[in-house]
Amino acid sequence: MTERTYTIPLRRGWQKVPRWRRAKRAVSEIQTYLKKHTKSKEVRIDKWINELVWGKGAKNPPSKITIKVSFDKDKAIAELTELPGKAKRLKEAEKSLADKLKKKSLLKLAKDEKTKKVDEHRKKKEQEKAVLGEVDNKTPTKKQEMAANKQ
Repeated sequence: MTERTYTIPLRRGWQKVPRWRRAKRAVSEIQTYLKKHTKSKEVRIDKWINELVWGKGAKNPPSKITIKVSFDKDKAIAELTELPGKAKRLKEAEKSLADKLKKKSLLKLAKDEKTKKVDEHRKKKEQEKAVLGEVDNKTPTKKQEMAANKQ
């Protein structure tokens, strides 16, 4: 895929329509501009481009916009050259959330391994007690001796 940076003039396009339809026209101007310059059949516009165009409302879109486009013959994908602050924060939040989930899963695996070791140790102890218990069962305990003496 090829990557290019374009500065698209939007004012010429949205000046020709009523005020209430300006942002919609600006988005369609971006699409037509990219279809013309990338010679692609399908154009995808990033969420943040849409947020930027519609950010001040339908009546007041930006006059020009700088976009980074990666394209081939079939499709073009347009993104902002620099993400806005909100997008950066969201990206960092997603990344930190993924890290937290990864840590939790690792802790859970470690805990599972630890419980397995503890269970194995308990089983060994129970087996040893069972073996010792069989030996001890041959000699009566104090309670058993007292119960036998009472009779």
